[in-house]
Amino acid sequence: MPVFASLPPQYIDTLLECPITNTASLLPHSGRMVLIDRITRYGDDFVEAGAQVSPNHILLLDDKLPYTAFIELMAQAVGAYAGIQARKNARSVRLGFLLGTRKLEIFAQSVPIGTHLLATAHMSIQDAGGMGVFDCELRWTDAPETSSETLPSDGILARASLNVYSPEHPAGTTDAV
Repeated sequence: MPVFASLPPQYIDTLLECPITNTASLLPHSGRMVLIDRITRYGDDFVEAGAQVSPNHILLLDDKLPYTAFIELMAQAVGAYAGIQARKNARSVRLGFLLGTRKLEIFAQSVPIGTHLLATAHMSIQDAGGMGVFDCELRWTDAPETSSETLPSDGILARASLNVYSPEHPAGTTDAV
């Protein structure tokens, strides 16, 4: 039986109060691959996840976070949404897969160290079999003064629809928390 199933509902609610800073507990990632560091808001069909580009960020290239990392940040927001839904229903966090993207738009080549990011994911479609589509957006909310003029003035760094799949029991896994 999953550990969360034995907790009183009010305790689970307390663990999921925003801001949630223990994002690793919501994702099937570990260590430095957990790129989001807080959940600022969530609901039945959306999540907002924050991240700061730190000097030890695993995906830095020439002291900047390249645009190639933007999809992973949006995908981790989707993963956090799934993790929150699992925890609310006393289930284990499941492994998920990014199958593809549609309508991908990228508005910046990179962001500098010290930039604060906000990834949002809104569920468009999700079925009982684990397939889903999420409309996502990545924005910068604060940046070092010397670089903010090089970033898009409306704050949008990227947007896309992410096609995802989270199987009930991927090969070699169990439902233990």
